[in-house]
Amino acid sequence: MAFLLILDREHKALWVKTKDSSENDSWFLPEVEDLLNKPFNRLNVELLVKQAFIPLKSVLIGQKTIIDIFRNEQQLYLFLCLGKESTEILFDLTKYKNIQWLPINFTVEKDFFANLTGKSILDAYHDILLTEFKERKNRFHIVKNGYSKSDIEGYNREILQSKQKVSIELKDHYDIFRQPIPEIGDYALLNNWKGLPLATFEITGVTIDSFENIADHIKESDEQQRHPTQKIIEQYEKTFLKWSKKNNKQFSADKPVVISQFKIIKQFEERKREYLDLK
Repeated sequence: MAFLLILDREHKALWVKTKDSSENDSWFLPEVEDLLNKPFNRLNVELLVKQAFIPLKSVLIGQKTIIDIFRNEQQLYLFLCLGKESTEILFDLTKYKNIQWLPINFTVEKDFFANLTGKSILDAYHDILLTEFKERKNRFHIVKNGYSKSDIEGYNREILQSKQKVSIELKDHYDIFRQPIPEIGDYALLNNWKGLPLATFEITGVTIDSFENIADHIKESDEQQRHPTQKIIEQYEKTFLKWSKKNNKQFSADKPVVISQFKIIKQFEERKREYLDLK
């Protein structure tokens, strides 16, 4: 069998419970029969995935051989559902009793998923997606920087041109997946709309405040004169309204937001959509 690490654009990973273990509290990475290692059948791994999930709007990003708890070698394939959130991805659920999506950074190294450790999964995730980033900490975050493609690309452009030096996110976005709030010294990934990493940040300051008070935090930016505060606030309000409506949340001026100061410590070249060479 082959294990599948399937991510949406915010790097939430798919976990499943099989019908045979519905009363078990453990979640597993989904699996498919690994026909790739059988010499008489060189079926593309993406077709294998579609045996379990229909349709899977995803691209194969990479693969890695990992060691399970019995010291056996296992194949793990990482798929990225380009530009999709978990709520937008449809599956044929006949194979599984239940599914859930959790941010990959929510995975704990000492946890077990089927025969795999959280550490082996996280190591594979780093090795495939962050080959140029050698420094690692256990705590890292995904910057939640927009609702639509235009929102995300515009926000990223401002950050990468050093015109914006704070990240403002709804606290609801962390609460809904029970994620820890960033702390000083943590890392964060800035992803493009497809979900591929563009840069790694180090968090240098964190404040929780209400949305109505973000003007003072934005004014601390060096480029505030070029980007009027009111225009930035209106853009955040528009984005937060869209996200809240989609997730059945109420947005108001007194909503708590997470305001993170950061510095860019690594910038990546944007990868092209390349399929694995499995010949």
